[in-house]
Amino acid sequence: MAMFRTPVFAACALLLAAAPEHTFAQSKADEAKEKARINALRSQVRSYRCVTKAGRKYYGSTIPPQCTGERVEALSAQGTLLFRIEPPLTPEQRAAKEAEEQKAAEAEAAKREVEKAAEVQARRDRALLQTYADEDDIERVRQRALASNREAAAQVEARIAQLKRRQEQLAKQAGKDPEKHEQDVKALAYDLSLQEQLLESRKREAAEINARYDEEKRKYRLLTRGAQGR
Repeated sequence: MAMFRTPVFAACALLLAAAPEHTFAQSKADEAKEKARINALRSQVRSYRCVTKAGRKYYGSTIPPQCTGERVEALSAQGTLLFRIEPPLTPEQRAAKEAEEQKAAEAEAAKREVEKAAEVQARRDRALLQTYADEDDIERVRQRALASNREAAAQVEARIAQLKRRQEQLAKQAGKDPEKHEQDVKALAYDLSLQEQLLESRKREAAEINARYDEEKRKYRLLTRGAQGR
């Protein structure tokens, strides 16, 4: 058994690798406790040892140079194992570790997204149950929304009818000022086009209202039946 005394060349490695992997806690309180524990262990170290890949053992009051690249064990005065210092990772090992950490981070991010989506859906479900007393209540709200839509559409239709009557009048009145007449015709046509687009929008809105309240009713039915089942 050979004995070596060399300067401590692995202080950084000691701080990072002295404790088991699980000790790198997330909270600052846990980190502080762990640092205190590591320092307490370091104060108990009296020697270091390693076994090389060739099977030779080396001991020293500091880390023997022959232990470079090997796993080193820190021992107490009684020879009890206090902790291990893992050797530096090879480029391949480091790349594999980084890939694994990236994979774990992506999995954790995906998990958080799922949890967030579930939380948002739960809030929406609670809001739905608080908004309606029953399915008939949903239907009443639907009919009010449709009635408002029909009223708005009727106003647009009345405006379209008015514009078309004006078009007919202009067609019969070339007038003494052809240039102004042409401008009036173009302006009227433009206004009529806008109103027709608005009417189409009202029609789409009616379909969207029905689709929305169909979905509200479907969700409400699922939630209330599920609650009854429990």
